[in-house]
Amino acid sequence: MTRLITPRLVLRPARVGDVEAMHAILSDPKAMEYWSTPPHQELGQTQAWISDMLAAGPDQPDFIVELEGRVIGKAGFWRLPEIGYILDPGVWGRGLAQEALGAAIQLVLTRDPKLELTADVDPRNAASIRLLERLGFRRTGAAERTFEINGVWVDSQYFALTKQDWSGQRLIRTAGPQDAAALLPLIEGAYRGEGSRRGWTTEADLLGGQRADVAMLEEILVDPAQSILMAFEGDDLVGSVLIADRDGTGYLGMLAVDPARQAGGIGKALVQTAERELTGRFGLDRVEMQVFWQRTELIGWYERMGYRRTGETRPFPMDNPRMGLPLRDDLWFEVLAKDLGLGAS
Repeated sequence: MTRLITPRLVLRPARVGDVEAMHAILSDPKAMEYWSTPPHQELGQTQAWISDMLAAGPDQPDFIVELEGRVIGKAGFWRLPEIGYILDPGVWGRGLAQEALGAAIQLVLTRDPKLELTADVDPRNAASIRLLERLGFRRTGAAERTFEINGVWVDSQYFALTKQDWSGQRLIRTAGPQDAAALLPLIEGAYRGEGSRRGWTTEADLLGGQRADVAMLEEILVDPAQSILMAFEGDDLVGSVLIADRDGTGYLGMLAVDPARQAGGIGKALVQTAERELTGRFGLDRVEMQVFWQRTELIGWYERMGYRRTGETRPFPMDNPRMGLPLRDDLWFEVLAKDLGLGAS
C-alpha cells in the first residue's frame, strides 16, 4: 500500500470509510464548479465513486488527501496518464493542491520516466490552469463542447507534462516488498564499508559484515506493524528509515542517508515524517530508538531533534551475523525516547 507523505499532507489509498467526507466535497457546488460531472445529490453516488477508486487497487496512483488527519479531497491519476484533483474549498489558497499533485507526479514519473502526463481543464478554471503551469504542464490543444453538464456544454483545454518538463522534488513514500533490493545498497552504503565513513550513520569502526539483507527487508515490508519510508530526490533513492509499532510504543531505526548527501536535511525530513506516521498511522504517542553508545555525535543530533536519553541500555546480539560482525567487545545500545503529541499525519 503506497502512502505519500509531504510536509503537510498524507496521500493514501481510498477506504470505504471515506464516503461521507468525500461526499461533503463532491456535493459542494463550489468545489464541483468545473468538475466533469454535476455535484453529487445522493450519498450513493459518492459510494459508487469510492468503489471505483477501491476497484483500481491500492497501488493505483490516485489518492485520498489528508491534512492533519482530516480528509480534504483527492489527487492523482484516476486513469493514467490523466491527472486530476479536487479539494475542499475551505483549504483553497494554501498551496495544498500543488503539494499533493507534485507528490503524485514525482511517484509516477519515477516509476515510468517515459510517460507523458495529461490534463483536461475547463478553460474558465483559471486557478487550475495556473496550477498546472506552475507544475510544468504545457498547453497542447483545445476542443469545444467536450462535456455536457446539467444541459450545458463546456469546452476543454489540454495540457501535457513529460519528464523533461518536470523539475522534480523530494518525495517520501512507503516501501513495498518490491523495493527491498533497491533499499539494500543504500542501507549497506550508509552503515558499512569505507564509503560509509563519509557520513554520520557509519558503523564501520564497530561492525563488519552486513547491516541487512534482502530477505530481512522483505520480512519487514510485509509486516503490518512495520514500515520503511523511502526518500527520493528526483529519481535517486537518497534515504530511508524504519518505523514500527512495538507493543504500543513506536520504534524508529535503521535511518540511512546516502553519505554523499548528508548535509541536505534528508535525515531530519525522514525523522519528522516517521514521527508523523507513528502518530497518524499507528496512533502512538511515544517513540524509542537505540543507538550504539560510542556514537556520541549521532546521539547529540537526535537530542537536538527532541530525543532524550532514558538511562536504559540494551545488548547488541553479538552472535547474530545477520546484524553484523563485531569489531570490538563493548557493543551495546543506549535507548533514546521522545513523547509525540497525538497530532495527525
